[in-house]
Amino acid sequence: MKKSLFLMLAGILLFLLSCSKEEVRPLLNPQTELGDSCFYSSDYELQWNGEALGGKDSWAHPKVKFTTINSDSTKLKLIISSLNADEIDLVVDVVPGVSEITFSGKSSRKPYDLEVEGRFVPDDKGKKLFLNCHYQINDFCIEVDMPYDFRFGEDCLSLFVWRGGDIEWNGNTWEKSELVRDVLRKIGQRVAQHTEMMRVIFHADASLDILVKRVGESDFVRFATLKYDISGKYQNRMDWIFTKEQARYVETELIGEPPVCAVLLADFFLDGRYFLPMFFKRGASPGELYLNIANPYRLIAVSRYVQTKGVEGLSEKDTEEMQLFFQIIQENDAWQKDAEWLYLLCTEKR
Repeated sequence: MKKSLFLMLAGILLFLLSCSKEEVRPLLNPQTELGDSCFYSSDYELQWNGEALGGKDSWAHPKVKFTTINSDSTKLKLIISSLNADEIDLVVDVVPGVSEITFSGKSSRKPYDLEVEGRFVPDDKGKKLFLNCHYQINDFCIEVDMPYDFRFGEDCLSLFVWRGGDIEWNGNTWEKSELVRDVLRKIGQRVAQHTEMMRVIFHADASLDILVKRVGESDFVRFATLKYDISGKYQNRMDWIFTKEQARYVETELIGEPPVCAVLLADFFLDGRYFLPMFFKRGASPGELYLNIANPYRLIAVSRYVQTKGVEGLSEKDTEEMQLFFQIIQENDAWQKDAEWLYLLCTEKR
């Protein structure tokens, strides 16, 4: 009996000794595991508003990067690039574990709200980074789900910024600003011959709908659905983002493509998304909006329009006036300045 009790006590003691020698696994260090690390499509699984990005057939392949914050070891800066025209960044809280690091964060006081949750798993055999992102445009920048209606005609394009000076044309002396206004009126009238109105509706999920109402029709019809972003770096700056097919239609059917031309819409990230930088300004009343293409893209569009679509069927006199118009609006190094000869597309008065 004593021998059996002794053996049992010895077994318990040996078990306790063996447990005390087991190695305690340390927590992962976010600063060394994630700090200053970059992740590409093959390294992550990323959900963006419920859509998977980075895969073979996805519409974007962003890069994800983390940087350290010297003043706080419990946080990291998360940077998402090659998605919008500007980088998206926010500070995330990190929680280390034995086998993974979790992180979460929210952005604030930006044109958009971004919530991120994710985890990092240091496993060479599979995906390392898992992110779930919810991105919404803030309505203090643009009214979402609000129809912005642009009625084409002689008043749809307004000249806001101009320079003084005169020009000789057709036996008369013109103020340059008056000649520019005259051509803008005529462009609006020409568009109104076939398209009465355009309606633009921005949505919080960073998509926008363009609808048009043709002359003689009673209802709007959908023209296109695009993605867009609003810059957190440049005030009142947004990008309209076209697919390859949409971009081709704009390039050839709306603006016109001469034999030798500059590219208007750029595939910035070589992923089939074509960006058009725009400036916008909200008016004092709901549904009031001003739009303008940013330079040099605005002048690229005009240079092509005045050689093709803009002069189709015009008289020699009107064609010459169109060429003078373009000559004036590109003066004073306007290709590099957005506020030189600034004219805006305006919504109709309500």
